[in-house]
Amino acid sequence: KRQRRRGRRGDIKEESQSKDNVKKPVSSSSSNNDSNKVRLHSLWINYNSSWKHSNRIFEYDESCWRHVAGSTSITEYLRFPTTKSEGQKGVANPTPPSYPVPLHFPPTIFRQANLDSFTNIVGRIRERVLQMDEKPFCVELYGGVGTIALNLSDAVSRIVSSDENPNNLKCFQDSVKLLPPEIQPLLDYKQKNAADMVTSESDLFQKCDLLVLDPPRKGLEDEVVDYLCKGHCSSIKLLVYVSCGFQAFQRDCDALLASGRWRVEFAEGHVLFPGSDAVETLAFFVPK
Repeated sequence: KRQRRRGRRGDIKEESQSKDNVKKPVSSSSSNNDSNKVRLHSLWINYNSSWKHSNRIFEYDESCWRHVAGSTSITEYLRFPTTKSEGQKGVANPTPPSYPVPLHFPPTIFRQANLDSFTNIVGRIRERVLQMDEKPFCVELYGGVGTIALNLSDAVSRIVSSDENPNNLKCFQDSVKLLPPEIQPLLDYKQKNAADMVTSESDLFQKCDLLVLDPPRKGLEDEVVDYLCKGHCSSIKLLVYVSCGFQAFQRDCDALLASGRWRVEFAEGHVLFPGSDAVETLAFFVPK
């Protein structure tokens, strides 16, 4: 079946709606030599909601995606140094997780562009969490697929991760299924944004010893800042803040310090995009 449509300049173009045409192997040559073929992991189509003003490249809405061929996600692992000699000077070199931690990334979710460098941030967090007196109860806001929290799963007593993107839940669950059976019941996920978490999960935060925040560039929502500044979270012993927007981090940091309830224990910058001026900030806050 072919459909006629008008192009940008008013000319009439024809496009095929045949699935068979999409699914044919893509080849860089007419040769039968397999080495000349372009090999794809998978093929997806995204229908962007161009009628909505947004800086979002892809839509979260599953109805905007069509999986054409291949696997539904990429499975990756953070590569921690296995020996002290592998670690670089000034970079965290913690004991790696005691079991492989698979992370599932379909195109419908956020993935760090430089996962190898982000591993240094997660390593620094592991290093600090392993120094806590007892295994903490961990709550994670803006958790994505659980990149940080799942790599802490052997160092904490329980994890509740959360995120507003509805596509993250299955990724988290698929990862949990591949972890040791005794760990799986300790890991939970809530499909909520950070503001909803702090306003509707008060019982959860009363148990929380470790709070992990990894917000988008705009920083923390006002509800989250207010919650942390007004003393509703007295059980938290360590607040981990990973920021990709330095101005937003400065604003949130100033608010936390001005509340008189928190002090900065540690902070450092990580360059995830060498050659650019973009710096990811990692900070540990502890109660005063």
